[in-house]
Amino acid sequence: MQRRMPEMGERFLTMMEVSQKQAYIFSSNKLKDNIVNSSVIAWIMDFAYFQSIEGIKNKYSKKKNLVYTGGGHTVLEFASRDDAKEFVKAVTMQIHKDYDGIEAFAYTMEYQDFKTPGENLKELARGLERKKSVRRAAFHQGSFGVEKISPLTLSPVRVHPAVLKMPDMGKETDNMLAPEAYECVSHFEKLGTDKDRSSFIAVVHIDGNAMGRRLEELYQAHQDLEWEEYKKLMQSFSSDTDRDFKSAYKDMVTIVEKNLRSGRLQELKLEEKAFPVRRIITEGDDICFVSEGRIGLECAVLFLKALEKKKNKTDHKGYAACAGIAIVHQKYPFYRAYELAEELCASAKKFGVSLAQEEGRHISAIDWHIEYGEMGSSLKEMRRNYTAADGNRLEMRPYIVSAAESVRQTEPLRWYGNFQKLIGKLVSGDIFYARTKIKGLRTALKQGEAAARHYLKFYGIEDILPDSYYDIFKEMDYSRIGTGFRMERPVFVNTSDGRRRSFLFDAAEMMDTFIGLEGWQDDVTDKNEAAV
Repeated sequence: MQRRMPEMGERFLTMMEVSQKQAYIFSSNKLKDNIVNSSVIAWIMDFAYFQSIEGIKNKYSKKKNLVYTGGGHTVLEFASRDDAKEFVKAVTMQIHKDYDGIEAFAYTMEYQDFKTPGENLKELARGLERKKSVRRAAFHQGSFGVEKISPLTLSPVRVHPAVLKMPDMGKETDNMLAPEAYECVSHFEKLGTDKDRSSFIAVVHIDGNAMGRRLEELYQAHQDLEWEEYKKLMQSFSSDTDRDFKSAYKDMVTIVEKNLRSGRLQELKLEEKAFPVRRIITEGDDICFVSEGRIGLECAVLFLKALEKKKNKTDHKGYAACAGIAIVHQKYPFYRAYELAEELCASAKKFGVSLAQEEGRHISAIDWHIEYGEMGSSLKEMRRNYTAADGNRLEMRPYIVSAAESVRQTEPLRWYGNFQKLIGKLVSGDIFYARTKIKGLRTALKQGEAAARHYLKFYGIEDILPDSYYDIFKEMDYSRIGTGFRMERPVFVNTSDGRRRSFLFDAAEMMDTFIGLEGWQDDVTDKNEAAV
């Protein structure tokens, strides 16, 4: 590699990051607190916050000192190590004073002119990770014994005077992302849950695929850029990513609004003007929102399909992402629900990579779990309950939302569009079997393939099954249901991981926790649902 000639003047780079952001944001079971905590995290890494701190606010400027913000951290540059130390000390002390419970890390290194800008930034990131990994301990004052204790977290109730002086960043973002005619709710029960029918909320976590890889590719493609030009490149890529993910969220919200106006969501017990989706985190490629439990799955898919249409103006590449949806009761510990959503998102990403390895980054996939009160320590433990008595798997999850044509040959059965068709028929009444018989099928499937086939024949409902594995990829012919037509059809099918899985269980389990949204087929072109 060609080495650079030294530039005139010293330069020091600093990377700042808030540690354990999710633990702070989701420390409360109150939606309003989660939203405020998310805004706090965004605010303390914003240069406007830095400029509000006495002693440094007139010495440093965004134009001169900010390199870029993205990927959960902020990168700055200074003319000397002393300037960097002064800045970091002032900022971290002010954060500790203003917002108890937040832990911020910073790492500073001298810019090495014989390395490329990308190499310097990678070394800076590695240095911060090393610093975080060797910290000796983290101490926090628990309680002095006189504070008000939260009955949900068993910790002192936080009172942040600085929050009162903080710009209402959450409200500003909501005004940009929520429909104008509706109001963003601040309590879970106002999302439209109905204690008589459904008291579930959906916690949705979405994360962009291989965004770190894209940064690495930017490093490689622009090795010859000088530092100032490279800064502009990074700032542009970060702002483009943030804008595109927010735009996808807005597209999703627009279709939900259309469904509200059409009356399709009348089952939701919404107060006047209340909107059934509430954003919590919309920072770069990191997205978290909550919704009424019955529309969470469709909202996540809408987001992924809308994102697929976007293209970053800096690297001229499109996006793929994965989503995890934890469908839980309102009173379920919220931080645990978010952790579960993260695990589900990771499961979807792992599934994509298992299908296409390197090309897995281009597969958008989705995974979900409905929590009925069991408190498993991990998704792996929860999924043990999805093993039938004969060793077959009950769940087909995760599902593919979008992918290249070649992926069809690898896994032709696990496309969300076909799950959506099946469950749409089950909940719409087009299949006129009693719901109790469909729900009873879940128990039969758990007992194994032989028991499930016997159940279907005993109740005369085996014509719910398609003629073959691949017919679920075609426009399913439900016209023969109830006509007495009979033939031998598969109950469990082979999948690419070598397991036999049921393609009925997911839909049967989701029946009471699903409302399909109209418009996603029309508003977002789905190129992945052609017949095999």
